[in-house]
Amino acid sequence: MKLAAPALLLLSLAACGDPSPDNVAAAGNGDAPAERAALSPTQQRVVDMPEGQRNGVLMRAIVDGGQPCQGVTLAARQPDEGGRPTWAARCANGASYRLSIGPDGTAQVTLVGDRAAGAKG
Repeated sequence: MKLAAPALLLLSLAACGDPSPDNVAAAGNGDAPAERAALSPTQQRVVDMPEGQRNGVLMRAIVDGGQPCQGVTLAARQPDEGGRPTWAARCANGASYRLSIGPDGTAQVTLVGDRAAGAKG
């Protein structure tokens, strides 16, 4: 199930402060030099964020897409999709999402796993 996340992540980027230790996930960003060359400045900014700050941005994209998420507890960089940096993220409520970031900072959010079959969160 794809969800709309029309808000630009740039707005979320401006709202993020220093990450707290409680928000830091245990996954690296996994970007390779070949992937970095093709990214827009906005995409690169998200890739280069500290994990805790990026998790806050991913959570905001999920919430802006209309889904409940009290916090991203784990996020792992996935292979890019169509030149868009992509992460798998899990919220505190157990819901899992795939998020890809467009060149303008718009997030495409997809609910994955058991909850994607019709549960609302």
